[in-house]
Amino acid sequence: QKQNGGSGKRERKGRLFFPLEGGDTGHSDKTLRWMRTELHGLFAGLKKDTYTLEGAVPEIDEEGKQTFGGEEEWRALKSDSDVASIFITADETTSAHPNSTVASRPPLLIRVGVDPNAPPPPPTPFYLRGMPDPASSSHMTMLSFYAFPPGGLGDAGEFAKKLKNCWTPFGAAGRVYVAEEGVNAQMAVPTNVVGHFRMCCRVIPELGEHMENGINIDPVPLTMDEYSVAGVAKGGKAVPPFKALHIRVRPQVVADGLDKPLNWQSAGYDMPPEEWHEKLKNVVDVDIASGNATLRDPSTAPAPIILDCRNSYETGVGRFVGAVPLGTDSFRESWDVLKEQLKDTPKDSPIMAYCTGGIRCVKVGAYLTQKMGFSNVSRLAGGIVAYDRTISSGPVLADGDKAQESLFRGTNYVFDGRVGRAITDDAMGECVTCGEATGLATNCANAACHIRMIQCAKCRESYKGTCSDACRTRVMNKARVLQGTTVSRREAPAPATDVGG
Repeated sequence: QKQNGGSGKRERKGRLFFPLEGGDTGHSDKTLRWMRTELHGLFAGLKKDTYTLEGAVPEIDEEGKQTFGGEEEWRALKSDSDVASIFITADETTSAHPNSTVASRPPLLIRVGVDPNAPPPPPTPFYLRGMPDPASSSHMTMLSFYAFPPGGLGDAGEFAKKLKNCWTPFGAAGRVYVAEEGVNAQMAVPTNVVGHFRMCCRVIPELGEHMENGINIDPVPLTMDEYSVAGVAKGGKAVPPFKALHIRVRPQVVADGLDKPLNWQSAGYDMPPEEWHEKLKNVVDVDIASGNATLRDPSTAPAPIILDCRNSYETGVGRFVGAVPLGTDSFRESWDVLKEQLKDTPKDSPIMAYCTGGIRCVKVGAYLTQKMGFSNVSRLAGGIVAYDRTISSGPVLADGDKAQESLFRGTNYVFDGRVGRAITDDAMGECVTCGEATGLATNCANAACHIRMIQCAKCRESYKGTCSDACRTRVMNKARVLQGTTVSRREAPAPATDVGG
């Protein structure tokens, strides 16, 4: 029984079954710590050092009926010997009734009470004071950040638990990777508590000043209705980008395939988005009327090498004007590609690298400077996400046009379930099934495939969100299995005839 103070009012009652083993040894295996662990499994809200334990054994009459004498029967359980003693008493009480039903299951009452001498609960953290109810928020804000604290995190598992405890009050969802080297987070936070969430992150020593460029916040929050369907549909059902907060421990926050970690604090110049934009403007011609941008003749304006450090499925739907994609399928392939692409490049050549949120460029910048000897390396601070926010929040001209034209064209591929956020209307990619120009990125709806792909809206519909005839057939068969009918590849309906080919 769990009691409210000393009032005698019962709040909750539960039943536990303790093993009988140990009677022959005086129940020495029954310790106070063991009992507390068992009770925590029943009363999850119990907090260490805040409660007392008492035990009592009911009396048993000749017919095996149990009766409880009263308040004086309760014994304080403060030590291992107290716990063992109450079990011995239970054994002795029931041993006199070998034919009773209680003989094989001796009864024992445990009472959990509030410890009047328990230390007061810790004060509410300042970042939670005055915070509105996250559940009342009308919008969700997508955000991301990373941190490579000098010296690493130490025990990544314990740090993951710390983050979970700190962030639970915010009603946040997302996917967070924690490793000895640092933290990599993609999250959704109720918009009405984003300010409080940022304060929380700033006071966590391992984050704080080590969150390079702070927290990347998407410029346009999603309404709850928009958020509920913003993820990649599964089984034809709309889903949000994140359903819950998952904090997972990994060997690395970004798997790089390197034999040894580099010094992530020495990775070139972290160039602010405004400066990045001005640098590109100096080597790019933009037609204001059409919005088209082209790289100038390098003989008239020597251009830096603009490295897109993302994978092919990302660069396929959007990239900066004049960027050189690495053409990789996974980040681990970057190092051999960099060696090949830059083998004849002078070591003092200006190199400007970018990625989605900035974390991969930390590793690329460290590799370029420490392993390849380049001396003029810059990284886009906060990646494309920060650049998009900076340009989107810039001044607007009298005619409603932006004073700054984005030099990133197409869709920014993101890793939060939305898959892509369109920055401009440019269709930079090529549909995997028909070859038409498109800016839509997704994952194959066949769970056994799930390949990342670029696919136009028409093919997405006609192929049922899959990448091929084979995957479409499998998805259709799965949908029909409850009806007891299946289709073969030949019987599957053909894609719409108006799709280009």
